[in-house]
Amino acid sequence: MKKSIINLAVASILLPVFAAPAVADDLNIGGSVRANYSYSDYSESSKDKGGDFDFNLVSITFADKWNDIGVKAEYRFYDGYDHLKYGYAFWDVNEDLTINGGAISKPFGNKGYASHNWWYSLNYYMGFEDDYGVGVSAQYENGISLSEFAFIKNAIYGGTDHRDFAGTVAKGTVGDTSYNNEETNTLAGRQSFTLTSGELTTIVGASVEYGQLYNSEFGENGDTFNYALHLDMNYAGWGLQAQYLAYDFDQYDDGKIDPNKIGMGMLGGFYEVASKGNIYTANLSKNIATSWGSLTVYNDFSMVQPDVEEFDDSILNTTGVSIAYGPLFIYVDHYMAKNVLWLGGNSLGLAQTDDDWDHRFNINFAYYF
Repeated sequence: MKKSIINLAVASILLPVFAAPAVADDLNIGGSVRANYSYSDYSESSKDKGGDFDFNLVSITFADKWNDIGVKAEYRFYDGYDHLKYGYAFWDVNEDLTINGGAISKPFGNKGYASHNWWYSLNYYMGFEDDYGVGVSAQYENGISLSEFAFIKNAIYGGTDHRDFAGTVAKGTVGDTSYNNEETNTLAGRQSFTLTSGELTTIVGASVEYGQLYNSEFGENGDTFNYALHLDMNYAGWGLQAQYLAYDFDQYDDGKIDPNKIGMGMLGGFYEVASKGNIYTANLSKNIATSWGSLTVYNDFSMVQPDVEEFDDSILNTTGVSIAYGPLFIYVDHYMAKNVLWLGGNSLGLAQTDDDWDHRFNINFAYYF
């Protein structure tokens, strides 16, 4: 049934594009090809080989608009799997109100991204950055105020299919523990205000999310309640981002799990995180315009602080620069992590196996067309 919904969403977007090209006002088809080099001090094979250079992905994007109605979508192909990142239709009701339907972005947290680097922040792996689901949403802009609301019926994939782009509560097994949860019937909202004074632009806002966690094996429900306060400031090329986020994945306890942990899936992987805690984010950046393009130098910090005393914090600090030159976009990053998933660890916010800092040097190359 889930595949049928996804296929229908993709078909509903593609059909107007190919069926009525004569009335299209703004058809734009593009995409990217990306490769990645990394050197990880926590991987013996990476150190022995002097790092790894791999194919990252190929993406296809398109957007079209007819008068006040349009569509947008992105599909990605990785080594071994592919997935729909987003795909939705939208209606510009008037200059202030837009309604979207399909595989939409969830309005939660810092507007856009809560990071500048290729790896994102820890919010992303917890499902609170660049996250998408199947549902409907609306944005209403009135002067300095932007109000965004969404009803998300379910994840784009979810269940045992772990291809969702950002962290998603899902079904799967870690060690001897099986999780049988899936996200459904989620309400999310974000209210922000944009204040300007000369070169200074400040966006302050708050987000809230409430949803159902359905246990398919027992036919029982838990829920999730999350909220965040966030800030974005820009002045003469300098940028500051800050966010405080409180989350609680209160799953149904079937007696076979530790309710202080929950399973999540994304990008083909499945892992455990602390089911309740706080996430702190603080980022500083400087954009530098050049005659040939631009540079953005940044330091991104995020930390997952679990609510259970026996668990340990997960900390990620990224120092890097992104380079934009014509169709090329390059990230050069150094990740310094403690107790972090896929950066020397295998979970977030759980008991750490050691107290070491893990390091990874990373360069991601992208060509956009």
